[in-house]
Amino acid sequence: MSDFIEMMGAPLVMALILVAMHAHLGHHVVKRGVIFVDIALAQVAAFGVAISLLIGGEVGSDRTWLIAMASTCLGAWLIARTRTREERAPQEAYIGIIYVVASAAMILVLTQVPHGGDEIRHLLVGAILWVSWSAVLKTGILYALLGTFLYRWRQPLARVSTDPVGARRDGLSLRKWDFVFYAILGVVVTSSVQIAGVLLVFSLLAVPTVICRWPAVAESLLPCLARRHCSLRVALSPGGAGNPPTGSPGVALLAWSGGQPPVALRGVGRWLRPSPSTPSRGDR
Repeated sequence: MSDFIEMMGAPLVMALILVAMHAHLGHHVVKRGVIFVDIALAQVAAFGVAISLLIGGEVGSDRTWLIAMASTCLGAWLIARTRTREERAPQEAYIGIIYVVASAAMILVLTQVPHGGDEIRHLLVGAILWVSWSAVLKTGILYALLGTFLYRWRQPLARVSTDPVGARRDGLSLRKWDFVFYAILGVVVTSSVQIAGVLLVFSLLAVPTVICRWPAVAESLLPCLARRHCSLRVALSPGGAGNPPTGSPGVALLAWSGGQPPVALRGVGRWLRPSPSTPSRGDR
């Protein structure tokens, strides 16, 4: 048991930190209806990491983080500019274009890097099982600082996410608060992509939030159970013969666990629902 804790302690704590922050940001993403903004920003961050590798950087270094952060801030600014009053095209279309361009650019850059195929694989699926305690501490401090900003600006951010028309009518600048939100999301994604990979980052942002939006009867209990359930599955997903990359089993287990609560709720609902009683002969 002690060997297991020594080996899995840091990945487990990191998974809990990632789920706590990503689930909150995922709530805003789903409310805004821009589901793929997180994977687009994650891919933009991965492109920044690829640029750093091209000029001699290493994954996890401070220089790589700064270059990825600059790339993500540019992506956040572009996404914030795509919301217009005229709505000539859906915002998701612009986000999809940004994702595709960033993906193609990352592949083009990494083809010029030695072992570029391995780097592409690492950026997609991550290596959360090999995270160190220093990375856990650094990520925890960063997310605590960002959480302070999110709490301080919770009212305008929530208003812009849930009622943009009313927010604009009340004088709030949508582009300003969009950029603030996407910049915070970009900082989170920049840190987590190098740890968990693009696929798992998107899953952590989307799956817990979608689970929490199931029937109101589970409103108070289901979010806590779903988040803890998902986080443990992500943290403990190395197993299997052939030692598969951690990101792929994590995404698969998140999707599988995401289907469990709704199915269970439907089963419990059928069991609790009173069956129509058959009238007796005396009642007819």
